[in-house]
Amino acid sequence: MDKKRHFGTVARSAVMLAILGVTVLPSPYVAAEDLAVQDQALSIQNPSATGQAAQVPAQKAAIKWKFSPSFYDQATGYSYYSATADQMFSRTIYHDPKGEWHALAEGVTIHRDYTLETPVVDRTKSGDPMEGLYSTVYDPSKETATRGVYFAGGSDLQHGFRYVKNYYKRQDAQGKEYTASDFSLLLRTRSGVIREIERVPNRLRFKAMPDGNTLAVQYSVPHKPDEILIINTETGKKKHLTYGRPEYYDAKEGRLLITLNKAGNPSIVYTLADGKQRPATEQDWKAFRSISLAEGRHLPWPDPATAPPADLQPPDLPVTSVQSQDQILVRAAIGGRAVNLSFAFVQNGRTLFPVREMAEQTGLEVKQTKVSGKAGGTSFTLKGPGGSVSLTPTDSMLIGGQLFIGSDILKRIGLPVQGVNWNP
Repeated sequence: MDKKRHFGTVARSAVMLAILGVTVLPSPYVAAEDLAVQDQALSIQNPSATGQAAQVPAQKAAIKWKFSPSFYDQATGYSYYSATADQMFSRTIYHDPKGEWHALAEGVTIHRDYTLETPVVDRTKSGDPMEGLYSTVYDPSKETATRGVYFAGGSDLQHGFRYVKNYYKRQDAQGKEYTASDFSLLLRTRSGVIREIERVPNRLRFKAMPDGNTLAVQYSVPHKPDEILIINTETGKKKHLTYGRPEYYDAKEGRLLITLNKAGNPSIVYTLADGKQRPATEQDWKAFRSISLAEGRHLPWPDPATAPPADLQPPDLPVTSVQSQDQILVRAAIGGRAVNLSFAFVQNGRTLFPVREMAEQTGLEVKQTKVSGKAGGTSFTLKGPGGSVSLTPTDSMLIGGQLFIGSDILKRIGLPVQGVNWNP
């Protein structure tokens, strides 16, 4: 689980294997080479002196690339840019302090994650990175990409909150299928324990506070659009502040400038220490804007002076190799084996383990079968050294489309859980 590998070379396949209508659960990885655009040699046919066709390499026409700033890494001094051409090709390039340009391999792109405020690897090029369970964080100084579960609203990426979107197949009264969804709100405390706090209909946005708690904003159905809360990062308990949109947050003075969910959109200055509020003035807006500019971003933008020249060709740049590795958050003893897990969580006092990672490390065999006549109907057969069990998962056993099982099921198939250690 913690071995390193090169992106685009040794990543495991996530292709579903269908055998006589029975599906074997895949590894969660997709080989990067499956996503990379393969170079093709262009050639033209010219008659040779002998009358036979000869292969003559064609001259490649220069591709017109468009460049957009991505982020600036303060530790290395690298300025990262996204390069695109004809909406078909995409590369990540960067400018080093010596004035030289480099590129990452095709199929591996890096972008700014606005929730985590850190660079992440984007190999799907679509979707919300925080909706899925896993993200792959890129460290420019080490040239590593670490796949794991990361959290926002805490003092670092290892602690705080994460939301994961869940989809469910349902049937209406007429038997017509439709898709429903919600979000699992996960909390990782300083002890390393990960708990599912609740399932909510809408996503939340998080901001770390100096006292260690989290300032959160969530959509409010009865008081549209937003509700502002403080969530305790050890207990997960929420404290309501007001209904409105936070415009600026002055962390040092513990103040918020808020536009309220009221007619005319009035704005207020809210003091967190005592809950007092007063109407905001034009001078307040100016003061909060200046504070926001002075604090800057955790992940700044590149200096415009480092913008790529218009004729730069990313395919001609030296390629930087990226090492890939897995993050380990949980170590457990299961069935007499040491198991390293990138994720597990506690739900209502019960620890649930990821079936995919268990299959990779314990020899657990998993088969998935579609149940006809039922919306989203799927059954699983789990086989271990001590027997097998068939189950139809409930909503609570699924997070981000992945199946999780408890120690009771593992014990029944001969894989008892002897201990769980949460990495702090």
